[in-house]
Amino acid sequence: WTTVLAGGGIKAGQAVGKTDKLGMEVTERPVSNPDFQATLCKILGIDFAKTNTTPDGRPIRIAAEGATPVAELF
Repeated sequence: WTTVLAGGGIKAGQAVGKTDKLGMEVTERPVSNPDFQATLCKILGIDFAKTNTTPDGRPIRIAAEGATPVAELF
């Protein structure tokens, strides 16, 4: 899928990664779902490494462990 991001300190006018001619396969710089989520959190000022706790005491991370924002965007 493709996402357009704007604002939040993102460098304008760039594309990260490439696809084949049909746009069906990523050929350069794939971005994982956890890294995309960490990127969105960084844009919104949310600590993506934070762990919240459910009422019954279960820890839930905001983004998966090891997730990192897409550095090229900042």
